[in-house]
Amino acid sequence: MPPAIAVPFQVLPRLPLVVAFTALLVVRPATGASQAIPTERGSVADWGGEGPLLSFLPGFGTGAHIFDGLAPAFTDHFHVIALTPRGFPPSSAPDAGYTIAQLAADVLGVVDSSQARQAVLAGHSISGAVITRFAEAYPDRLLAAVYLDAAFDFGAAYRRSRLRPRLDVSSIDTTAARYRGWKAAYPDWDPIREGDARMWDVDSADAAHRQALVLPLADEVRSHPHEFWKVQVPALAICAVGSMRRAYGWLTPDSTRWQVALAWGREAQAAKRAECREFRRRVPHGQSVELDGGHFIFLDRRDAVVRAMRRFFRAVLSPP
Repeated sequence: MPPAIAVPFQVLPRLPLVVAFTALLVVRPATGASQAIPTERGSVADWGGEGPLLSFLPGFGTGAHIFDGLAPAFTDHFHVIALTPRGFPPSSAPDAGYTIAQLAADVLGVVDSSQARQAVLAGHSISGAVITRFAEAYPDRLLAAVYLDAAFDFGAAYRRSRLRPRLDVSSIDTTAARYRGWKAAYPDWDPIREGDARMWDVDSADAAHRQALVLPLADEVRSHPHEFWKVQVPALAICAVGSMRRAYGWLTPDSTRWQVALAWGREAQAAKRAECREFRRRVPHGQSVELDGGHFIFLDRRDAVVRAMRRFFRAVLSPP
């Protein structure tokens, strides 16, 4: 099935964010090599760097290494880390603590263990809710926030994704030049996603157990409003608005499925742009950027995301 236009949580095997207790601290020096160091705080990928702490928080079902392509871009001004959640391999899977409030407390524990007074948090997808909760619970510990397609109402987005038209793809000629060109221009898989997905190369019983533990997090964010407007620090929302070509570029205007896809695509784009405007309007120190990309906007549009974040940091941090 072609990818949706920036619709998170469309498939549920991908799970959510947290920091693990009794896992590993993965230190990634400038050479690109890594070494494992035991810690009680969680599984952390550390790219080094000097300056304020910048912590990336992964989305539903991904781990720290989903940021392998993005995080190193900021080591010139920040000490950059990323967290692999509790419940996710190789982190431990405690029997309790799978709430957004606990995830925010876990993040605080990692900030403390890094001996940082404050941190910049940059989160994808469900981790936007964690950033918001962190801002509410520990306002003096948050320096700035970046929402990577993560500043929206998760329940509304999920319900909207369920209305997406299920187009018949059985007759698609995957050898056609148009289809191959579309897949080449908008890949939905790459070495970073593939490397991060290896975290799930675990025993099937273990994987099922972990997924059962973390699913309540998805239920929580879908059933409660995401009150991002409570964030009082400077905040940037990078919104993935998508495009017709990105989502349905394998179709041609003479296709019987074209009009159905076009109507839904326009509706989805309008909804994403409205979310972005809402963030600018309601967040006291909020900024937003709209990009043509999928939900993994920092992979689809890596360079544009780096530029947007750098502009934001230059404007709100003195000096970064």
